[in-house]
Amino acid sequence: MIKDLKGVLTFAAFRSEPDDPAASWRNRFSHQSTALVNLGRNMVSYVTFDRRGGIKPGSLLRGEPKELLAEVGPLIAEGTDEGWCILSLNTRYVISLEHNLPRKQGSEETIKTDPRSVLHGRYERSKRYAVTHNPESNSSLLLAYEEENVRKIEGMLKEQGLKLGRLCCGAYVLLRHALAKTNVTKGTEKPFSGLYIACCAGSVCMLLQEKDNWLELRSRPDVYDESDLQPLLDLLAPYHDRLDPETELVLAADDLVPGLPDRLAEIFPGRPLQNLCRPNLLAELVFQY
Repeated sequence: MIKDLKGVLTFAAFRSEPDDPAASWRNRFSHQSTALVNLGRNMVSYVTFDRRGGIKPGSLLRGEPKELLAEVGPLIAEGTDEGWCILSLNTRYVISLEHNLPRKQGSEETIKTDPRSVLHGRYERSKRYAVTHNPESNSSLLLAYEEENVRKIEGMLKEQGLKLGRLCCGAYVLLRHALAKTNVTKGTEKPFSGLYIACCAGSVCMLLQEKDNWLELRSRPDVYDESDLQPLLDLLAPYHDRLDPETELVLAADDLVPGLPDRLAEIFPGRPLQNLCRPNLLAELVFQY
């Protein structure tokens, strides 16, 4: 009863348990320890957020995700107050480049709770969505997950005492971050051209932007690991001789990817590279937003 009374006095009792897309993670779970679980096809990693928002590194394990979650899940849950976690699901998703999607005010938030009203005829009942609009053109990035797979993973987390508070795609979050960091002017005021490369947990998303226009997107889950970058580099092959002279490379990853900047320099000699990679970048981003 004292706990319930404390919740009322601190407004904690009025927090909704389902994901609230309008609230940032740090505000929704202020002064609570939570976790970020990063899941790929053959790996699980995690970090925890302490009550002040500090990031405590966890570990990375390779193997079958269900077995790995059974092994490390209870440990993750013990590092939180109530088991709440963000899930970065980096497998079995699709990121596509769309055009002429409806753009009602707030549609990037509305799609998380009422996707039919945003996508209309493109809506599929069996999927969860997120969208990012290009403010300078009619193109959009559309992320889609199969609802059945999300519920399956959510059940696996629940078995280990973890509660899914927010779902995200690491490569998608990192791509949005890279776009925000480089597109700092508006309209025709020095428009930026770049080939964006976002990497997370073996998945990669590449977006070609020429003077504010999103021209081409290539996205593949479960495509590489740190011991073999060649599949990732093969995805870059179509761009070798196609980039305009002013197009820069922009690399964003959740950690330093050993050897990748050097390999990019070999493939694109003399081309500027903005390297946004750093440890725990994804955790910093999802905690703030």
